[in-house]
Amino acid sequence: MPASRARAVDGVAVRTRRAVSSTRRCRRERRTAARKPRAVNDDDDDDSNGMDNREVGESAAAMADSPSMASADGEGRRAGDLARELSDSSGKRRVRRAESTDAVATFMTRRFGLKGGLAWLGVLLFGVLSEQIKTRRETREAVENTKDVDASQRRTVELPSGVSYVELTRGGGELVANQYLCAAKVTVRPATSDVVVFDTSKSGRQVVWSYGGKLGGAITRGVEEGVRGMRQGGRRVITVPARLAYGSEGAGFPDGKIDPDEDVVYDVTLTRVSIPPS
Repeated sequence: MPASRARAVDGVAVRTRRAVSSTRRCRRERRTAARKPRAVNDDDDDDSNGMDNREVGESAAAMADSPSMASADGEGRRAGDLARELSDSSGKRRVRRAESTDAVATFMTRRFGLKGGLAWLGVLLFGVLSEQIKTRRETREAVENTKDVDASQRRTVELPSGVSYVELTRGGGELVANQYLCAAKVTVRPATSDVVVFDTSKSGRQVVWSYGGKLGGAITRGVEEGVRGMRQGGRRVITVPARLAYGSEGAGFPDGKIDPDEDVVYDVTLTRVSIPPS
């Protein structure tokens, strides 16, 4: 590279570094001033700082476009690009546009404009409203179709496993199925005593579990056999043999305990049966 061209490139590089340093210093001063209480003449200072930044950027851009710079090699061109970037950033602050989190909405808006995005929004809104209407209708039908069983018609149903139950209320809602989410009001007591050792009404928190899934607490294998065939809104008193309840270990509850090898009586009212979320 000729000596004159090398000197021109070095000079431009030095002036560019100075412009970068000046711009950074102005930004630091602007941030420092923003943290302090504004005085009456702060607006003039901010305007002057903004003008200084723009002037620095413009001068750097002018240096980048000078004849000596045009004759320089790739290093000079990179310095010019940096100078132009400083000129752009020292002026008006760029505003970042927010992207939609819905990829389909973004695509529709870019492909078909605002009308496409609004059309997709209408489809989503229709889906949400229709789902809410369906849920309210199902809840209303469940309440309307739930009927108490007359005392004269109540009978004990015994299952092959040894579990037995008496149905007090026939539910009118969703039928219990594998992997469905179930919520229930539950009381637990030993079969040989009327002392309730667990009652969800005291804590105000119902028992929620996935039917056919993990068991624990008030929900045992015998309880799941007893609620099979129930619908939302139904109520059954289920008697479970010890081997399908808490076995030889027994169980402790807030208001008492179940002794080892003791049969257990559950009073279960299904308040919610629904398809699990995908």
